[in-house]
Amino acid sequence: MLCDKCKKNEAKIYYTEIINGEKTEQHLCEECAAEYTSFPMGTAFMDQEITLGSLLSTILGNYYNNNPHGAEPAEKEISCNGCGMTYSEFLRDGRFGCAKCYDSFRKILEKSIKNIQGSDTHTGKKPKGFESKTQKLVKELSELDKLSLRLQDAIEKEEFEEAAKLRDKIRELKKEEINNA
Repeated sequence: MLCDKCKKNEAKIYYTEIINGEKTEQHLCEECAAEYTSFPMGTAFMDQEITLGSLLSTILGNYYNNNPHGAEPAEKEISCNGCGMTYSEFLRDGRFGCAKCYDSFRKILEKSIKNIQGSDTHTGKKPKGFESKTQKLVKELSELDKLSLRLQDAIEKEEFEEAAKLRDKIRELKKEEINNA
């Protein structure tokens, strides 16, 4: 795929920007990405190992540098009560110095993340193998109890054919239990 801007080079960067709820997608080569986006694409950045911390600090740093309604300069110099790290050092290094940094910089981070993403609550996927308390309880139920719950659900949804089938399965299981006892 060719770059959307120069139409010459191969697009290696897929850039999505959401500003005031308006989504813009661009497929850019490295040169056009460096010129048209707020994300640094210089050779110094490309030679570095990209980590989540460096990416977050770059985005937050660019947000504060480019956003006229961003943090006051005094906010950048808030320091951690535990290790003494300043917010500027966090932006430069891309990682916190200690666990207390999260509490020390919480207000700045919450505001930044909310402004950047539109929300400060994660609503993504659950980890592989995750089971809620309800799922664990249902897993531990007997087959008869599971069928009874499904029967009640079918009745509430007014799926009477399914409810009749479930009722018949429950009757069969109860007969088997009586015969095996």
